[in-house]
Amino acid sequence: MAFLLALGLLLSLGLPAVVGAADLTLCDDSLAPGFQDWSWAVHDLANPSPVATGSLSISWEPDGWAGLYFHADAPLDLADWSDVELAIHGGATGGQQIRLTLQLADVSLGEVFLAPAPAGTWQTRTLDLRAAGGVLKDDAVEGPADHAGGDQPTLFLDDIVLIEDDSVPPPPTSATVTVDPNANRRPINPLIYGVNFGEATRIGEVGYPIRRWGGNSVTRYNWQVAVHNTASDYFYQNIVDDVADPNQLPHGSSSDQFVDETLAAGAEVVMTAPAIGWTPVPIREKRWGFSVAAYGAQLEDECSFYDPNPPGWCTADSGDGTCDPVSNTTGFCSPDGLIVGNDPTDTSQAITGTFISDWVTHLISRVGTAAQGGVRYWAVDNEPMLWDSTHRDVFPDPLTYDGLWSRTLEVSNAIKSADPSAKVLGPVVWGWCAFFSSASDAAFPNGSCVDGPDRQAHGGMALLPWYLQEVCTTGGTTGTRPIDYLDVHFYPQGGVAGLPGSDSEDPTTAARRLRSVAELWDPTYTSESWVSEPIYLIPRLRSWIDTHCPGVGLAMTEYKWGGDDGASSALAHAEVLALFGREGVDLATRWVAPEPNSRVEDAYELFLNYDGAGTGIEGDSVRATSDVPGSLGTYAIVGPDGSLWTILINRDTVALDTDVLVQGGLLAGNAAVYGYDGASPLASLGTVPISGGGSVNLTIPARSVRLVIAQVEAAAGLIFADGFESGDTTAW
Repeated sequence: MAFLLALGLLLSLGLPAVVGAADLTLCDDSLAPGFQDWSWAVHDLANPSPVATGSLSISWEPDGWAGLYFHADAPLDLADWSDVELAIHGGATGGQQIRLTLQLADVSLGEVFLAPAPAGTWQTRTLDLRAAGGVLKDDAVEGPADHAGGDQPTLFLDDIVLIEDDSVPPPPTSATVTVDPNANRRPINPLIYGVNFGEATRIGEVGYPIRRWGGNSVTRYNWQVAVHNTASDYFYQNIVDDVADPNQLPHGSSSDQFVDETLAAGAEVVMTAPAIGWTPVPIREKRWGFSVAAYGAQLEDECSFYDPNPPGWCTADSGDGTCDPVSNTTGFCSPDGLIVGNDPTDTSQAITGTFISDWVTHLISRVGTAAQGGVRYWAVDNEPMLWDSTHRDVFPDPLTYDGLWSRTLEVSNAIKSADPSAKVLGPVVWGWCAFFSSASDAAFPNGSCVDGPDRQAHGGMALLPWYLQEVCTTGGTTGTRPIDYLDVHFYPQGGVAGLPGSDSEDPTTAARRLRSVAELWDPTYTSESWVSEPIYLIPRLRSWIDTHCPGVGLAMTEYKWGGDDGASSALAHAEVLALFGREGVDLATRWVAPEPNSRVEDAYELFLNYDGAGTGIEGDSVRATSDVPGSLGTYAIVGPDGSLWTILINRDTVALDTDVLVQGGLLAGNAAVYGYDGASPLASLGTVPISGGGSVNLTIPARSVRLVIAQVEAAAGLIFADGFESGDTTAW
């Protein structure tokens, strides 16, 4: 983790936590002991004039996003300080646009766009740290600093100080949780705790049950030569994957490595099969889709992307596919400024279902069929309703309902003809709009993202219900359903997902992130985003399945609820996983696996490895309710042996003195407690006594997760269910 204070000033702080810390001066006439100056801006730490106090200040040219960066290695406990304070002077002209940011690794904990720097005088500016919290250490990250991005006059800084937090924490409020081990029972499928990619060794150490090979770059992946295409994510380039011995290909390809690593770790594989109809040409060399030489000048190329210091390996001919409106006169420019009419074979070759069935056969030769423990799950490509954007160099026309279905059938038939025991996931759509309409509808002028001519031509049915109807009425060539899991992606909107630009942990965003988890289940919660309506995602999808194709499983192979180390993200991911179990998701994989030893990894270990010895939660979700549901998320799981795991998620900014009451009672003795928060990793927190009435009491700190483990009284009359309500149960 790293701490960045950006103001055109980036301070990477790392001092040991101090009990009863006093104010800490980071920079007065010099940097505090133990700090290093890693700034990339033009600056001087020994500027003689002007100064606010003492004899020296810092001069700095806030040009072109340049910033100051002060780094130290040891951790800093932000709970010891309430504010960062500094003096600023704008020189003779003033008006410089700057910002002050507190950042944990690549997660923004708070940001203030400061008023323009004053001319000819010193002013004090402050950033409130109290809502941030967290233990920070090294692993420095650079970031933007000046806010204008242009050429601004020199300004001056002085007296950079962390202010001691001497406020008194508010007293805990009370909460009551009631658990009924016999109500709302639903078997939890362990495949909901999966991830995309991730470090191979960590897959086994954490115990992730399933690992997906997915994303834009595998839509065009050639398994025969181990080459993938980066699509719009990075200049539409064919990139050669590292392999141990290219002469042995297709054996030992990057996909073979992924399968071998995953199975060796004891996890299942979700492999993505291309349905787009194109794959990289079978040549192990870098190629690109929009050549500047062939298609004219473009707004950006791979080298200009790294200006002003492009690396020696970049390719200036590799453009971004958008026309330079001034100098591109080639005739390849569309009215909306995109390169059109390019040759798809610059990077790719056309393929059919045979390419897929041969791949399945190849993997069977290495690891056996799905029934024999090989690759059990195959996804029909990735986010097809975005191909005309993400892969427009080979697929420029928006996909339709019928186009999606014909490609689904071709790929599913190819997979199941080679391995009838394999399970197939589809249509792997990107999110909200693609649940209701096609890319063709989205491209229709003046249309909405949930309706259009293509939808109306299919009886007005939303895309996913229509797709499910086809699954149940159109058999594949193997005589089985072509799709076994309805597979969707979902990223909450409103700046909370944790994708670039949506990972802030400022107080407003953090609170909205924690509320947004309700989008997964609550029909009364209106999304605080452009969607602006109730989403109640999982019940909506389950209702569509039950109505149009009962028995199909529900998968969510991409989702994310914040950065890996954010305090609110650490809570949100724990609640998302609990909701997947309670609401009946059958398979899920986060995009991407959280960083090792991060707080979001703790959310997964809470369910998979809470004691560090491989012990996880398994069994049936049962009813758990709170009398303060807006503050305290409550979930309970009963295991086959009567173990009761109660998960308590305090979303509030004050502690909760909580009574957990179990109908039917708990066995006498003590209940084990585990927990974590944004600052402290998952750990055992000892035990709490079980009262004579079969309840426990514990205080849950603000913004923290607690796992309480006890045994249910036999008198509770538990009836243990077997199997799942839907989906494949092979892994169970």
